[in-house]
Amino acid sequence: MARFERKPEPTSLDATPKVELRRPAITLSSSARPSTQAAPQRRNVTEDDVRLRAYELYLQRGATPGNDVSDWLQAERELRAN
Repeated sequence: MARFERKPEPTSLDATPKVELRRPAITLSSSARPSTQAAPQRRNVTEDDVRLRAYELYLQRGATPGNDVSDWLQAERELRAN
């Protein structure tokens, strides 16, 4: 016959208390609840969008040449801000 050894009783150092953690119930007021409406999606600004806006700025300045880079950069800023 096989002999079985008896396990010793746990001491206070061996025993770890079991703690049950619960998340507290949180209720949100109607103003704090997330909106069910989706946020508007920002569309990607394409090079053609920038080109068209820069051309519009060029025409607004009276179609005088020499400010193409500043028109382009302003067009990028405006389109990316929206």
